[in-house]
Amino acid sequence: MKTTSKTKLLNTQVNELAQMIVGHRHVVALTGAGISVTSGIPDLEQMAATTSGPMSSEAWLEREPETFYRQFHQIFIDHIFGSGPTLAHYVLAQLEHAGHLDDVITTNVDYLHELAGTTHTANIWSSLNINHCLNCGRIYPIELLKQPVPHCPNCGGLISPDPIYRHIATVPAERERADTWTNQADLVIVIGSNGYYDHISDRSEIVDINPAHSPFEQRATLCIHETADTVFAALAAVMGLPTFPTQAQ
Repeated sequence: MKTTSKTKLLNTQVNELAQMIVGHRHVVALTGAGISVTSGIPDLEQMAATTSGPMSSEAWLEREPETFYRQFHQIFIDHIFGSGPTLAHYVLAQLEHAGHLDDVITTNVDYLHELAGTTHTANIWSSLNINHCLNCGRIYPIELLKQPVPHCPNCGGLISPDPIYRHIATVPAERERADTWTNQADLVIVIGSNGYYDHISDRSEIVDINPAHSPFEQRATLCIHETADTVFAALAAVMGLPTFPTQAQ
């Protein structure tokens, strides 16, 4: 009986979400760590419990590059290229392609939205698709991080991922773009976020998708306490959207 009641509630909420998406003109998604956990990438609390050094420390990277990149692969790279984007990432990309979603703002650095096919993204804390040579300053895409300890093809210098290079500082241009998008939005769908970016206009309706409580639910018109993949699998079925990677490219 509990399972049946839960399923009915989810169906009702997803149908309401679909109606809200279709009924609004400027829809923006705001994603946090919760959208990527089914790819195997830990959230901040899990990361703090599993790493032996500060992942934001370039000093640690330069001092112990093998140790740093071993953990960096375990936390990010192995999952990004092994599991890839989640179902929710792919459905968001399909919503954009279908004209139902204008933009995606994310506090994640994993580049999974772009790998899923989303083209309008604001990466508040930068992205693992930007990687600096600490010697000559050249910048390389995420594929270089597949190396056990990536070095610059030009000069052999050690590579630092941008979120580490800028010491986990936000990117002003990305924040400005995100603020512009949220000011224009009449609906913001918040997915697995704990509020590291919360610049949402009072004019916008909010849908909060998170299995746990979040700072956004007090303002939300609709709260769905389920995982991102559960919600977006149901939403794809309701809206007739594909969920497979080959269809999202």
